[in-house]
Amino acid sequence: MIHEKYVSTGLILTHGIDQNPSDRTFSLHVHEDFELLCVVTGKVGYIVEGQLYDLHPGSLMLMRNAETHKLLVNKSEPYERYTLNFNPQLLLDHGFSEELLSAFLDRNLGERNHYAELEFDGIQPLVIFQQMLESCAEFSPESVILSHLSTLLYAVNRVFRRETTPLRHAPLDGNESGRQLLRYINLHLNEELSVGALSREVHLSPAQLNRVFRDLTGTSIYNYILSKRLVAVQERMAKGESALSASQACGFHDYSAFYRLYKKRFGSSPTAQRRIGEKREPK
Repeated sequence: MIHEKYVSTGLILTHGIDQNPSDRTFSLHVHEDFELLCVVTGKVGYIVEGQLYDLHPGSLMLMRNAETHKLLVNKSEPYERYTLNFNPQLLLDHGFSEELLSAFLDRNLGERNHYAELEFDGIQPLVIFQQMLESCAEFSPESVILSHLSTLLYAVNRVFRRETTPLRHAPLDGNESGRQLLRYINLHLNEELSVGALSREVHLSPAQLNRVFRDLTGTSIYNYILSKRLVAVQERMAKGESALSASQACGFHDYSAFYRLYKKRFGSSPTAQRRIGEKREPK
C-alpha cells in the first residue's frame, strides 16, 4: 500500500493506493467523526447501513458519525482513493455555518451517501482532493484542509438540496426484513438486543436472521451492535460523561468486559480517551 497522510486536530487527510486490494483489508467499521471518500481508480462498491452503492472514478461518498460502512473491491484492479475524516465541531469552532453539514445530518442512515462526479456544477471533487494534498506539503494542513473542505461541502449541499435529486441508493436484494432489523437495532441500541428478541421482532429464525444480516451488512449482528455501542460511548464521553455512566447508558452492564472491548477496538482505555477529549474542549 502507498500511503500519504496529514493529521491535524480533528482532521485526517489520507491518500491510499492498494495494488492488490482485498475485501479482508476493509472490514465493516464505524467512527465518531464524519468522512468524505473520493475514488480515483478501481471497481468498488460501498455498503452503508444495508444500502449498496456502485462507485466510479470521481465518486464522492459521505458517512456521518455512527453510520456503519464497508468497502467491496474488485481484486483485479488497483484501488486508489482520498479520504478526509473530520470532527464537525471543528467547522463550527472556525465560524462556518452548521448548514454546511446538512448533507450529513438531514437524511436517514444509509440514504444519499453517494455523489457522482457529473452531479457537481463547476467543480470536480477529485481535483479538490489533489490540490488539498499538494497544498498541505507547503502550508499549514489545518488551514488548507478547512479551506478545501468548506468548498467541497458547499458543492455537496447544492446537489443535496435539489428537489429533483433522486435518492442514490439501492437496497440489497430487496431485503425488507433486514432493513426492518437495522431500523429496530438503531432505535433500541441501548436496550437488550439478543438474537432471540431480534428474531421475534422480524419473524425469522435465528439462523435466517444471521444469514440475512450478514448478507445485508457484511458483518455479524454482534459486531454491528458492538461497533455502534462503542461509538455511542465515545460520543457521550466527549460531552463530559464518565466512562462508567456512558457505558451503562449504551447497553454495557459489565464494566470490565466493556473496558476490554473498548481498548481492543480503539487501542486505548476509555479513561485515556476521555482525557484526550477534555484537552480538546475550548477553554
